[in-house]
This record gives sequence, structure tokens and C-alpha cells, in this order.
Amino acid sequence: MSPIFFKRPVLEGAIAFHRKAGESCYFPLHRHEAIMEILFIAEGAADYWIDGKHYEARAGDMVIFHPLVWHEERSRIQAPFSFYYAGVHSLQVEGLPANYLLEEDEQPVFSVSSNVERIKHLFQELCDEVNEGWSEALTSSGLLLELLLLEVHRTKHYATGKTARLSSQTAITKARRYIEERYHEPLTIKQIADHVYLSPSHLSHLFRDAYGESPIQFAIRQRIHAARRYLITTEFSVEQIARLVGYESVTAFQNLFKKTTGLAPATLRKKSLRPLHLQ
Repeated sequence: MSPIFFKRPVLEGAIAFHRKAGESCYFPLHRHEAIMEILFIAEGAADYWIDGKHYEARAGDMVIFHPLVWHEERSRIQAPFSFYYAGVHSLQVEGLPANYLLEEDEQPVFSVSSNVERIKHLFQELCDEVNEGWSEALTSSGLLLELLLLEVHRTKHYATGKTARLSSQTAITKARRYIEERYHEPLTIKQIADHVYLSPSHLSHLFRDAYGESPIQFAIRQRIHAARRYLITTEFSVEQIARLVGYESVTAFQNLFKKTTGLAPATLRKKSLRPLHLQ
């Protein structure tokens, strides 16, 4: 259990909520006796009245409703609206009242855009786990909830420039390792980005800054490196090697290989000074 939690939080419920344009989402003024609610706006915008004050929340914002706080919620029907919800009880954070995640004077609506993919992913996993219908003893929802609350807490309070840089470095290192291990698969930038909880554009920008090429270009280079290794150290046919490194089309593989290395696969094999042998 995280040291910021004196008492492990318990999940009351979780749901992914979606409305099409033209469909309203409205919850009249109400409050909860002992439950804290957390909402993550994934799409669209909504108006919230919390403890008598009006707040506007948009995609990438988090909304916190502490216990006994009166609140009202109304989406804007001009556009689609989606949010994730989790209800929590038995939470005790150091220095705060029971079932509070923020100080009483902190704003209940705030942006988590610096960590949006990670938070969205955890919310979705939490909702999926709840929807599976496993018995409570067999679920990981408690751990997912704790991870989610930690991400929200540190994004809100500790998102310094240094932390962001460390997080970015960790993400691109993890992305690089993911590509190195799966270069032979039909990778997409979205698949790689989802693995490290970043948007495709953000990952591409970070990856290019770090390595001088895009993730997909890096994957292609890994394929060519592997193909060279197969050509030099095995007697596999060009067709076999093309399939091993992820190409269904032998012609496409040969053209890319020659464009990248300046030699056709068969020519490189002939020029190699290393003896061929079966692995």
C-alpha cells in the first residue's frame, strides 16, 4: 500500500459513460454521505455546480466530489460527451479528512493533461474489471483504484518539469524495448503509444528527439538489421527471411532492403565474408 494512504481505498463502483451529440447528461443537485466521487472527462464538456460554485470541465479535466458536498452536473448537448466515473470509500490520505483526495480549499476541477493517457487507461481498466463480474476476491480492482488515485494525486501535486522529463525518458525507453522485441509484428504507432500511455503524436515527438527517427522508422531499421543477420548466419531463403522479419511481400522486402543498405539481399549474402551455417 502507498505510504500516502493510511487506509486502503475501497471501490464503490466504476463506469464509462457516453452520450451522443443531442443526448443530455444531467444529475440534479445531490450529495453523498460517505463516498468520494472522481470523474475524468474524456470527450466534450460539462457544467458543474459544486458547493454553490460553477465550474466548466473539458476533455482532460478531473472532477472531484468529496462527501457531503452538494453538486449538480449537466453536459452540453451540442457535442458528444464521455466521462469515466469511480466512487470510493474508506480512503484516508495523510493530513486529510476521511474520503478526501484534495485539501478543502483546492479547486475540485483541474487538468490532468500532462498525464492524460495513463489516467484514461487506468480508468478504462478499472471499468473493464468491474464489468467482468468476477467475485471480489478474484479482481484487481482494488489495486487499479489505488494506482489511479496515486496518478491523480501526483499529477495534481507533483507534476514538476523534472518529473515530466523522467517520465518521458521512461516512456520512450519502454517504447524502444517494445519495438525491439516485436519488430516482426505489424506494429502501428497507436499500438506502441498505447503501450506506454502516450498519444501517438507525443510519443513520435519524444522518440524522434531522443533517437533521431520515428518509432516506425526504428522498427523498420530493426527489421533490416535482423534480416542482415539472418542472411549472414543462416541458409534461410530470402522468402523465409522476409517472413521472419515481418514482411508478407518478398518484393516489398527486397526493395526496402536494397533502398536501406544499397544491396539486394542475395548480393549482400554473396559479399559476406562469414561462412554460412544452419542455426
